[in-house]
Amino acid sequence: YISHFPEIPMVISFGSGYGGNALTSKKCFALRIASSMGREHDWMAEHCLILGITNPDGAKRYIVAAMPSQCGKTNLAQIISTVPGYSFSCLGDDIAWMYIAPDGRLHAINPETGFFGVAPGTNDFNNPAAMEALKHDAIFTNVALTNDGDVWWEGLTEEPPQSLSDWTGQPWTPTCGRVAAHPNARYTVPVVNLPVLDKNWDAPEGVPVSAILFGGRRSSTIPLVSEAFSWEHGVFNGSMCCSEMTAASEGVVGRLRIDSFAMKPFVGYNMADYFKHWLDMGAKLGKHAPGIFYVNWFRRDPEGKFLWPGFSENSRVLKWIFERLEGTAKGVHTPIGIVPAPNALDLHGLAITKETVAELLEVNARKWLNELPQIREYQRTFEDHLPEELRHELTELELRLHFATHDAPTTNAELLKWVQECVAMCKPQHVYWCDGSQEEYSLMCDVLVEAGTFIKLNEKKRPNSYLARSDPSDVARVESRTFICTPTPEEAGPLNNWHEPVAMRKVLASLYDGCMSGRTCYIVPFAMGPLDSPYTRFGIEITDSPYVVLNMHVMARVGYRVLRAMGSSFYLKCLHSVGKPLRRGEKDVAWPCNETKYICHFGPQEPMVMSFGSQYGGNAILGKKCYALRIASMLARREGWLAEHMLVLKWTSPVGRKMYIAAAFPSSCGKTNLAMLISTLGGQSAVTVIGDDIAWMHINETDGKLYAINPEAGFFGVAPGTSNYTNRSAMETLKRDCIFTNVGLTSSGDVWWEGMTEEPPAHLMDWTGQPWTPDCGRKAAHPNSRYTCAAKNCPAIDPDWENPEGVPISAIVFGGRRSTTVPLCFEAFDWNHGVFCASMCASEQTAASEGTVGKLRFDPFAMKPFCGYNFGDYVAHWLKMGERLGQHAPKIYYVNWFRKSEDGTFLWPGYGENCRVLQWISDRIEKGKKGGRYTPIGIVPTADALDTAGLRMTPETLSQLLYVNPNQWIEELAQVRNFHSSLGSHWPAEMHHELTMMEQRLYFSAMKAVPTTNVKVIEWVQDMLEMCTPDHVHWCDGSEEEYQLMCDLLVESGTLVRLNPKKRPNSFLARADPGDVARVESCTYICSTRQEDAGPLNNWRDPEEMKKELVGLFSGSMRGRTMYIIGFQMGPFDSPYSRFGVQITDSPYVVANMHIMTRMGFRVLKSMSEADFVPCLHSVGRPLKPGEKDSRWPCNNEKKRIVHFPDWEMPTVWSYGSGFGGNSILAKKCFALRIASVLARKEGWMAEHMLILGFTSPSGKEHFVAAALPSACGKTNLSMMVPTPKLAGYKVRVVGDDIAWIHIGDDGRLWAINPEAGFFGVAPGTSDVTNHSAMETLKRDCLFTNVALTPDGDVWWEGMSLEPPPMLEDWTYQKWTPTCGRKAAHPNARYTCRASLCPVLNPKWDAPEGVPLSAIVFGGRRATTIPLCTEARSWNHGVFMGSVCSSEQTAASEGTVGALRIDSMAMRPFIGYDAGSYFQHWVDIGAKLGDKAPKIFYVNWFRKSADGTFLWPGFQENGRVLKWICDRVDGIADAVETEIGFLPTADAIDTGGLRLEAGTMDQLLEVDREAWAKDVAVFEDYLGQFGAKLPQELAQELQSLKVRLASNNCT
Repeated sequence: YISHFPEIPMVISFGSGYGGNALTSKKCFALRIASSMGREHDWMAEHCLILGITNPDGAKRYIVAAMPSQCGKTNLAQIISTVPGYSFSCLGDDIAWMYIAPDGRLHAINPETGFFGVAPGTNDFNNPAAMEALKHDAIFTNVALTNDGDVWWEGLTEEPPQSLSDWTGQPWTPTCGRVAAHPNARYTVPVVNLPVLDKNWDAPEGVPVSAILFGGRRSSTIPLVSEAFSWEHGVFNGSMCCSEMTAASEGVVGRLRIDSFAMKPFVGYNMADYFKHWLDMGAKLGKHAPGIFYVNWFRRDPEGKFLWPGFSENSRVLKWIFERLEGTAKGVHTPIGIVPAPNALDLHGLAITKETVAELLEVNARKWLNELPQIREYQRTFEDHLPEELRHELTELELRLHFATHDAPTTNAELLKWVQECVAMCKPQHVYWCDGSQEEYSLMCDVLVEAGTFIKLNEKKRPNSYLARSDPSDVARVESRTFICTPTPEEAGPLNNWHEPVAMRKVLASLYDGCMSGRTCYIVPFAMGPLDSPYTRFGIEITDSPYVVLNMHVMARVGYRVLRAMGSSFYLKCLHSVGKPLRRGEKDVAWPCNETKYICHFGPQEPMVMSFGSQYGGNAILGKKCYALRIASMLARREGWLAEHMLVLKWTSPVGRKMYIAAAFPSSCGKTNLAMLISTLGGQSAVTVIGDDIAWMHINETDGKLYAINPEAGFFGVAPGTSNYTNRSAMETLKRDCIFTNVGLTSSGDVWWEGMTEEPPAHLMDWTGQPWTPDCGRKAAHPNSRYTCAAKNCPAIDPDWENPEGVPISAIVFGGRRSTTVPLCFEAFDWNHGVFCASMCASEQTAASEGTVGKLRFDPFAMKPFCGYNFGDYVAHWLKMGERLGQHAPKIYYVNWFRKSEDGTFLWPGYGENCRVLQWISDRIEKGKKGGRYTPIGIVPTADALDTAGLRMTPETLSQLLYVNPNQWIEELAQVRNFHSSLGSHWPAEMHHELTMMEQRLYFSAMKAVPTTNVKVIEWVQDMLEMCTPDHVHWCDGSEEEYQLMCDLLVESGTLVRLNPKKRPNSFLARADPGDVARVESCTYICSTRQEDAGPLNNWRDPEEMKKELVGLFSGSMRGRTMYIIGFQMGPFDSPYSRFGVQITDSPYVVANMHIMTRMGFRVLKSMSEADFVPCLHSVGRPLKPGEKDSRWPCNNEKKRIVHFPDWEMPTVWSYGSGFGGNSILAKKCFALRIASVLARKEGWMAEHMLILGFTSPSGKEHFVAAALPSACGKTNLSMMVPTPKLAGYKVRVVGDDIAWIHIGDDGRLWAINPEAGFFGVAPGTSDVTNHSAMETLKRDCLFTNVALTPDGDVWWEGMSLEPPPMLEDWTYQKWTPTCGRKAAHPNARYTCRASLCPVLNPKWDAPEGVPLSAIVFGGRRATTIPLCTEARSWNHGVFMGSVCSSEQTAASEGTVGALRIDSMAMRPFIGYDAGSYFQHWVDIGAKLGDKAPKIFYVNWFRKSADGTFLWPGFQENGRVLKWICDRVDGIADAVETEIGFLPTADAIDTGGLRLEAGTMDQLLEVDREAWAKDVAVFEDYLGQFGAKLPQELAQELQSLKVRLASNNCT
């Protein structure tokens, strides 16, 4: 075992004592482990020699070389020169560690101090230096021993000794048939023995590496030496090193294998990642990267003889490499690299023929092609891990080789057929398939310079850059000659020029006939988008313009690699001609074009572009506007994506938050400037550019968001106005490798245009070639003059600009150039509103389009000239995309940098300062929509939300910038309406609706006055309004009229059925969606800041993550609905213990329920004044499209969220997707328990899931009791109980049936209020027998939900009567009979009724101070074990009893009905924080109460006999237990102490009149120790989950109970 543990790091070797198996410092450490370390820390551990080369002038360079076994690496490392004047010195023969030094270059050290070389084959001829080193102080392993005590191995001498002792210790002779030395025999010798050791061999900083050599042992195919085109190409060459198997490696000797970098056995991690590390190192080295070469000493002739002498003669190859590094040696480009030119190798004194040299350097393309499948197969072994660069290099190599064979560069038969047709029609002199290479680009430039089209600019001022001047008639788009040729005019729409396609093709055919005579036909395969992107589209442009070829080189991905990627997939046919054929001998003009111009687009079936007569810009560079917008927009509509005239940028805020933004602006609105903006905000703020002009946007199938790619590879920008002030990034990009068109030429050979500098040059040549001075009255550059430059050269380019998946778009910005009316920026209310805003973009005419410069025009989406089909359908497509995106739709904004003051000066500084608007947009999205102010047109920044620090801007100026003048907008909308009307019948109804709504908002000056002065309420409502974007807003006044209005609305919508007024006056029935019928605990979250504060019983989510998710859900959630704003109060008016809340909802059903369950309306808002409140946001999650019919019960069952944010400054509830019960009536469980429990803990009170009742004796003494009983345990029945007549004179009066807020009063006792104003109870099981008081309450003014409807218009549910009706309509609207097998009412069906209607309502039910508690009762539903009633031994014991309440599952909770679970204090689903801390709060309250603490009891009405019948009658008979409890409080009832607490004595409970069998009371009060022991085990397990947060007091109570049960000792 030779085992490497790189993460430790550590090497463990067992079982071998040989070489690298045991010398772990060598390959184990110095390569395998070190390679892993190098990857982590940006250096390289390589299987390389290090060699110094010194030329006759004394110049010295160092190279490293990696070669597999038996390729002569050691011989090369210790080479003796045969070239006069050149000398070589060795630094290491095997391993090199390389790092990037401070000077940016690659430096290498030899980590070893000796040589561990292969002996066989080493001799005085091939390595005299090594032989000298081995003369002393050497260790030899597995060589032979001569008779005179020396060593010998095969190859050491020409003649072998006659006898010796071989490596196995046996006698050996030359004829014995065995080798004397093992083929892998070794020597170990110190470095210092070497006579050619470099003096810097152990320099601490290493030596700078100028070149890296790879090699292999090949008899054919690979030339003697070749130089890689680039670092990536060299890495590819290193990755495919081919060499023969050696005995030093496991395998068959002699078989060829790929040994990447000679490191295949030695890389200590994934080889594909190792390749990537090489590529990354090259990226870091940049221009300092060493040259990479490949050598092969072993090429043979057909007879098998070596063509190259090798050994010391390899110094001739090293000399050529040295000279290549110096720039003095010539090379020849071949498909596989650069090989020495004829006579470039120094062969003086070497007996070798020219033919042999030619054979050594031959690159046989067909042989190479035959080998590539092996390399491709090798690459496939790495699967997806292989760096894309290496796949690309292989593909590029294959294409170059194919071209070298003169084969057609594609096998696409359909493409070849189309090319042949075009060639036959256009009749060019030559046909040229563009390969996309840099050499081709340079060739085209040379052709254009020679033709006079290009002027080469001053190389020192503008390297590799050129100026073109067009014909004065060919300077911009020609919209009047741009046609959309669809089958019908309606498909093209009113904004496009339409022409019948068949007729247009005939016209064009006559123009194209012979149009390329005398010219070359260039076939340009191109890709729009990154080649590996699933969203990329392909095209083939056929053109006769080398100017177009060059621009396509820059603006798209072009060449053979595109053909390979394209395969047989769809491509757009693009045919272009300048329309200027040349007769034989005719001299061409500098800018050929034709007065007749056509730019024609055919589609949507079989799309194609045909352009004739112009070679300017988008007229001829057909990958741009023609394909990427007009044709792509057709494709995008058909396939469900967007092709848009948009920049895409990434905004990084000052604190490092990042988001991607797309923006559409018409010409002259600063689109490119914004794309490359340099932030003025400081910190980490920055803009990086994805693209400056076109965006293709798709919906990502994984996350549902909108992603964008830039389909272009370059920038084709307007030059005038571009400067270091307006766009420094663009100016940096234009410093080299650029094509300029129609700008001025300075006397120094540079370019100039208006706006480039503050002061113009004194004289220059203008864009027409005429002398120009500042006072000549002409423009030096044409207003539409252009630059073409590669995107990769931009210093602000984003690292993800070529991400194949694109980048996720968070915001879309539209804009225009307006001096009035439109504010600096505003946010659309929702997607549809944003689409409407985009549809009314207005901007000034530009020189890029025909028309009068300066005149305002509507340019919707900045796509008016570029949409390839009917614009109404285009807008409808945007609306459909919004529907598909849903909550993931980006926010939409509108900006206007150009607003002016009355004196005509710009109010906003623009340019870099526009980052301040980007930051506001970022804040709006990231910070929960803060900093916005609602206006009729959208949401504008508040005065403090827009960062203007450092700007000399007065508040008045900012106010002007953000001002929305309703009158100006009303006038403007009249023009918008006219424009929209001109777009025909395809214009979407949604846009008419949005226009009408905006007009209404403007006429009514947006929102009316609100009925509160509470600033926090107003701001919060404003924020929610902006997020939810309802159609209408209604502030609830709490009046009875309003309640009736809600009911009427609900009846009209089908949500409510009005019940028979004679049977059930003013009562209604609602029936919910079957998926929305109960609490959804799995979707209920406590989003405390820390997860531990939520505890194990609650679902927790990170509050910021949850908020982000909810913002996505709520955004636009109320579209088509009314937003109801409900100010409500929990608790009696004037009570110091009451709390305020504001619920926003889009459900009138919720409003109606809140009317009953809370005190609400304007009175509450007035009482609230400036007090704190709990914000409660609710939406059913079903926005409505214009005209869409609503459902009876709108909800969103797939995306329910009931979320509590207890740690926010104002604890908050957000509920989404459910319209039922406590999920939507947020004042109930959400506020009154979960949030209130958090507040109670902080403030020293208790919010509990408890009824409150008053129990009055015949003498008039009243005790108030609070009781916590889980669902289905009779809590409501107990609260409204009418005691049995046998308890004459006793009565129960209800204070509350569900929730109690409990405080320590001034007298030291516990006082409780009922925070609710109504009852929201479970209907099934409620009857005159079980709860007569409830039935009386439900006789009028009641809302029923999910019960059945009788034929006479009343309600019914299971248990309501002894006999069910023979027929009715069940809760799902289906016909029901008693034998149908279904429930008529849902098990969790509900009633909502006013507490004030209850006949047993306690007069003190809404007393502001509450009522004093004498006792607290816990309970559960248990068939065994738990006695009828138990008094706790102490407060803490009572808290323990409450903490382990066990009860059956109910339909109101998710889970299996009937299953037992522990429900602590009946609060398990309702504690708003960690339950362990909740128990501690109970203990702490008890400590404060001391001897004034109420007694605590535990009841169980549900104990059964062995035959399963209930032992206790329950219901009204439970008054007997209440009597005992109150008597115990008064100290007059008897009890017996037991292990579990105090139980009534046999006669303590009045059972008079009960027909109880003998022994029943004994069974009801029995303490079964074995059963209790089992329960205790469950309790212990349950409480154990709370860990250290479980109060010690409860742990002690549990332990004491265990001891008492085990010892039969009550004490």
